[in-house]
Amino acid sequence: MRKQSKRVAITKEAIESAYFEVLTANPGKKVTVKEICEVAQVNRTTFYKYYQDAEQLGEVVRSGMMDYLEKLLKETIPEDRSDMYEFVSRLITAIYRDKKVRSMFLLKNGDGTHKGFFELLWKYYYSPKYGATLSEEDWIRVTYCNSAVVGLVDAWIKDGMQISPEKIANSVIFYDKSIRRNK
Repeated sequence: MRKQSKRVAITKEAIESAYFEVLTANPGKKVTVKEICEVAQVNRTTFYKYYQDAEQLGEVVRSGMMDYLEKLLKETIPEDRSDMYEFVSRLITAIYRDKKVRSMFLLKNGDGTHKGFFELLWKYYYSPKYGATLSEEDWIRVTYCNSAVVGLVDAWIKDGMQISPEKIANSVIFYDKSIRRNK
């Protein structure tokens, strides 16, 4: 790698890491270029050399996070997809331990959803388990449960993860079983 391109890579990494730091320090608050530059210790001219604005940087970071999350899901999903507890437990523990994964839950799409996360869950967990399509009833349950889990994880992260990951995972499984019993 040339010296110039290595320096560029280091600068971009500092800016992207600063974005995460600002985002996780103030969940739900809009990230500004000024805050990113302060944390990354770069001037605005340097920032604008590589990114149009904070939103465009967010898209770059989101794309990288999706790649990272895809790799994590491949490693996290157990071979036996019937063991939902094992999967949920591994995922919640990864969120608890890994700041990058926690940040993923704060990086919503422009429409305010975690659509990319759901697409990855479908690709690596549900599709191999259920096949190409779900019945209407299963689709409703899966969509409801996924939305509830993501909402729970969002709130848990924003609340400082005061509750243990084991308790969160156990609660997710308990409520999922309750929904299955009542269908």
